Amino acid sequence: MRIVIGLSLLLLLLIDSVASAQLSTGWKAHDLDRPQPKVVTASLEPGGPPSDAVVLFDGTDLSQWLSSSGGDPKWRIVDGAMESVPRSGYVVSKQKFGDCQVHVEFASPETVKGSGQGRGNSGVFLMGEFEVQVLDSYENETYSDGSAGSIYGQYPPLVNASRLPGQWQSYDIVFKRPRFDDQGKLISSAQLTVFHNGVLIQNANEALGPTNWIRHKAYEKMKGKVDGPLSLQDHGNPVRYRNIWVRNLATVQRPAKVATDSVPHKLTQDQADNLIGQYGGHRVIQSGDDLSFVFNGNTPLTLVAKTSAEFEFKETAGALEFEMDEDGNAIGIVIHLDAAGVRKAKRSK
Repeated sequence: MRIVIGLSLLLLLLIDSVASAQLSTGWKAHDLDRPQPKVVTASLEPGGPPSDAVVLFDGTDLSQWLSSSGGDPKWRIVDGAMESVPRSGYVVSKQKFGDCQVHVEFASPETVKGSGQGRGNSGVFLMGEFEVQVLDSYENETYSDGSAGSIYGQYPPLVNASRLPGQWQSYDIVFKRPRFDDQGKLISSAQLTVFHNGVLIQNANEALGPTNWIRHKAYEKMKGKVDGPLSLQDHGNPVRYRNIWVRNLATVQRPAKVATDSVPHKLTQDQADNLIGQYGGHRVIQSGDDLSFVFNGNTPLTLVAKTSAEFEFKETAGALEFEMDEDGNAIGIVIHLDAAGVRKAKRSK
């Protein structure tokens, strides 16, 4: 039993170590010098555009849109909404987007006509290629990968969150564009996360390829493409849209990684042995060639020596200083840990 427990503990420590390495950002945890996030003002209205959003439709005009065949769109504005006109073609945004967050509100006709795919059918296309299906799916069965909120022809929604016909609904979409290498080979597929009326229905699903009826297209047809318009589909039903905005995530500033630390001071084994021990509720231990500091029984923090008595933490912001007696023996520590403040502890006998 002890062997099994020991192996389990070792496995957990190895997993924790590997996970820490994989998740490294280049910054120590809680570093106060790390750049602060850009300030974005959220809307006071539910579903309203934040301050950094590109507003594509605010209910007043179609100036941000074109017809898919070129020229002005033939859709009409009704009661502050843009309504699809049958056989008028798709509308596409003038602006193009890659990685983005999209908010769009839609309503199927209040008077129900047709069934299955013939009832309130439209669609929202990311980059003009990847469709999130719009459909009146309230008590209306069809093939599941063509129901409301599906990534059309590929992934059904996790749940059916549809409201009554004629009621306003919302999609909030987080889209990550596909990536290609210099030779046009696919590196990573497009990825879609979708909330329907606030309910998660697509969870970071990777598109099998651009949307097409019956069978999706090959990614190779998109090689080198880094952005595209937001498109709304005319499928013969007078579906209405309002409050459409996009946040271009490619423009979000990501804090740069810190510079590589200087070469650490090298301790002799005698110097290391002098520091190892119990300091109040804390411990200094040796693991391989490294000294580690265990703060109140928590996960060990690797120590990086600046001198034989001054150390920085490798994984988190802060420092550890050793107090010495006149003979050079460690008798206490001063802990500078940004997450816990400054503390002192005497060495236990």
